[in-house]
Amino acid sequence: MNAKIKRILIVDDEPVAVAAIERAGIDLLCEVTTLEHTSAFERVVSEWEPDIVVLDVGIPDRDGYKLQSVLAELKYPGAVVMISGMPQQDLDAAARVGRMRGVNVIGAVRKPIAHEDIHAMLTKAKA
Repeated sequence: MNAKIKRILIVDDEPVAVAAIERAGIDLLCEVTTLEHTSAFERVVSEWEPDIVVLDVGIPDRDGYKLQSVLAELKYPGAVVMISGMPQQDLDAAARVGRMRGVNVIGAVRKPIAHEDIHAMLTKAKA
């Protein structure tokens, strides 16, 4: 029995964080694509239809808060994981803001990203 391969969209401009998330996604047999700028965000979400979106709160051109609003407007049905190097309480607050907007934020992972942390979060989303 073949389970549907999940698609993960990573929106982050830090190559080390992207590599850690990408590695965890590949370990879970997921298709992974990345954006380091957000100009194509709406198109990728609408056309590629990722099952999981990993959003950096502090991406320079449009931050994670603005991208949460986009996901809410698109009525994005998938899971969202927030990531950032900010203090954990601030990252948790960003996750709460997303949930208040109706976005399915399943958790928040602090940078630097530990493989086991992001792997566990993606496994949770994949289930």
